[in-house]
Amino acid sequence: MTGRQQLCRLVADKPETRDWSVMGGVVEKPVQVPAPAPAPAPAPTAAATVTATVVVERALAAHPGVLEAAVVPAGDGVGVLVVLDEMSTALEVREDLRASLLAAGLEAEPAVLPVVRLPAPPLGTFEELTAEVAEPADSAGAAGSGAAEVSRYEPPSAGPEADLAGRLAGFLGLPRVGALDDFVELGGDSLVAVAFLHAVQEAYAVPLGVVELFTAGTVRGIARLLAARPAAAPQVA
Repeated sequence: MTGRQQLCRLVADKPETRDWSVMGGVVEKPVQVPAPAPAPAPAPTAAATVTATVVVERALAAHPGVLEAAVVPAGDGVGVLVVLDEMSTALEVREDLRASLLAAGLEAEPAVLPVVRLPAPPLGTFEELTAEVAEPADSAGAAGSGAAEVSRYEPPSAGPEADLAGRLAGFLGLPRVGALDDFVELGGDSLVAVAFLHAVQEAYAVPLGVVELFTAGTVRGIARLLAARPAAAPQVA
């Protein structure tokens, strides 16, 4: 058997060499052309980077109840000053902004301060503005920017607060209710109040009136009413 025949037999017997060729008695392996490397993904530009401030500004611009607004730095989230129409509340705006942030994949908590008019720039931080507009009226009776209380979400504590917040959120069809969120601003009315108070009485064996609910105002206030009653004994599972 000639050397060329031996080389041909070698190629035929080894599967991994069957795509080789014999040229002039020399076994040549085909040149393997590497596949082109995938092009690197373009780096995100500043315009494509979605920030909490951008999301909040867009949501405020689209909100029908917001007449004017300013987004300012806040230490633990996003601070917003708003001038609202008569039908809107800071709590409503706060939760709408949070929903927009969640839809954008952001977990920032917005805090909303309703004012009669926006302060003149430079605005500073949300904490500075909150302290400034909360100052008492001067001797001339001017109330500064006419600020109301800041609407900031505070999670209910474990126990009755958490239970009451969950029940109230269910009656109102809301994803959450904070410990300091006002019943009326949440959208509660007398019909919701009666149904909610009936559920509370069944769970805690403590009767509460509609007037007491509206006076207490918040989940924390209702929890304190229950705690002040000797008969308060939760029956929740």
